[in-house]
Amino acid sequence: MRSRPGATMFVAAVVCIVAGIAVAVGALDEIVVQLKWVHQAQFAGFYVALERGYYAEENISVTLVEGGAGIDAMQQVISGVAEFGVAAPEKLIWASNFGSPVLAIATVFRLNPTVFISLQSSGIKRPSDLAGRSAAVLGVDEFETQLRAMFNRLGLDIDQAELVPHTYDLTGFYVGEVDSIAVYSTGGLIRSRQAGHELNLIWPDDYGVHLYSDTIITTDTLIDENPGLVTRFLRATLRGWRDAIEDPEAAVAITLNYARESDDELQLAMMYASLPLVHTGRDQIGWMRAEIWESMHEMLLAQGILDQPADLSSVYTMQFLHEIYGETP
Repeated sequence: MRSRPGATMFVAAVVCIVAGIAVAVGALDEIVVQLKWVHQAQFAGFYVALERGYYAEENISVTLVEGGAGIDAMQQVISGVAEFGVAAPEKLIWASNFGSPVLAIATVFRLNPTVFISLQSSGIKRPSDLAGRSAAVLGVDEFETQLRAMFNRLGLDIDQAELVPHTYDLTGFYVGEVDSIAVYSTGGLIRSRQAGHELNLIWPDDYGVHLYSDTIITTDTLIDENPGLVTRFLRATLRGWRDAIEDPEAAVAITLNYARESDDELQLAMMYASLPLVHTGRDQIGWMRAEIWESMHEMLLAQGILDQPADLSSVYTMQFLHEIYGETP
């Protein structure tokens, strides 16, 4: 029996459509994102972008890998384990003097969440009160850098304080084994308050120490070879963060699908603590300002962490933020 021409054409069309879908699915760019810490509300915008299909709309398949103690997000990106990462910006500046091939393309936390806490009974209310007292910062560059910067700006001798190793387990702090410890306002501060402790707070920002945090990074090779992928990834990520800012409770509901601690009260507190760090009321989400990078650079030089000036053009780029938002925020 001979097939009709119309039927043959219909079948051929269906085959072409199916083949086209297969090609499109197969063409998804598969990438890994190395997060700075374990899965929690700190990274809500990434989870929202993934769950709501924003990465898929940009033709990207994303795997979000949690970080933790001993996991260096920048090294994961440099080694090719991940295409993108979330890292501390001051580390990028330091590494640039050693030919690091990594660049920052946006900053999620435009205000730094670091705060130095002490028990209210300690009487430690300002940096000068740490003279002769212990401060747990060693082993976490971001914390030690900010403590030293506060002392430098106030003309204090850092050797007057006893710097001891940092730990993310706050039990020793609670029982008085250490007088002060650096934590994130989005994590350790919340946990301490939930545990019922009355605290004194020292905010580096109050003493003129301004650092970005949770900076999105990738390699200069990926930027050179596939800038379109970088733009698409960043656009979807910023879209996810915009949604998270506009509806924190919905963002937390999504975060709970990933969070290691499925405590909705804790995750919601983390989310609300993150809001003013991400959406500062100045510029767009993710935007970076030259003066902040320059201030961080000068801070590292003043502390001797950098033995020579770094070329900031090899540390961060505004190329993709400009593509997404335009020349001005």
